[in-house]
Amino acid sequence: MRYYIYYKEILIILNPIKIKTKRKIFDLFDTIVSSKFQFKDNDILVVSSKFVSMSEGSRLDLQKIKPSNKAKELAKNYQMDPALVEAVIRESDIIFGGLPGFLLTIRNGILAPNAGIDKSNVPSNSIIFLPNDPFLSAETLRLEFLTILGIRVGIVISDSRLMPTRIGTTGVAIGCAGIEPVEDQRGNKDLFGHVLKYTLKATADSLATMGTFVMGESKESIPVVVIRGINISFTDRRLSWKDLAIDYETDIYFRSMQNFNPFL
Repeated sequence: MRYYIYYKEILIILNPIKIKTKRKIFDLFDTIVSSKFQFKDNDILVVSSKFVSMSEGSRLDLQKIKPSNKAKELAKNYQMDPALVEAVIRESDIIFGGLPGFLLTIRNGILAPNAGIDKSNVPSNSIIFLPNDPFLSAETLRLEFLTILGIRVGIVISDSRLMPTRIGTTGVAIGCAGIEPVEDQRGNKDLFGHVLKYTLKATADSLATMGTFVMGESKESIPVVVIRGINISFTDRRLSWKDLAIDYETDIYFRSMQNFNPFL
């Protein structure tokens, strides 16, 4: 089912692409194109991170992971499988702590439980990692559309994410290509003429959320959503996670919680 949005008298269409479940490594571009969807210039493809990971073979049997002493210690403290903890350690840039069943980590600038490692929608006793380099994956896919089909598209690789203090999951961009991921609105004026001093619009994350909403979270088999008609800035420059994230030491939430002591 397509979704239609009218925004500033422009029709935006969200087109879900259904693809059968894949269990082995596959060619991402060929699989998407074989869906027979008629892609056009300026389409934005929101692609599930898990779909990208499956195409790249980023899946591992937990029984093949040998946990370190550090992993065993953390597993005992947080009531987790030592093999899973070892995988989290290997995938994380920073581990802050956790609670039973989860470690709170940062990987490539994104705060996530268990470094984004997932056990859903994969065979039992297996785990699936986030794509090793989602920005390279996105750029490769973008260039294939450009060189093979002659079509300019934007790519957003999306992942489900819990938001602090909110119920349920939303979408976040873990990689993108072909679009400017952030729109700087500083210097613009609001409805009352006040100059905006800090506002930056998270374009890629907003697109990821739109796509994630259509994809669903269970057995919908919609790993790709094509957003058509939206007005955003395209780019050919190579992007990285630093175009989407800030250091946790400058993040307003982390800085506020450093000396957490509720006083109300």
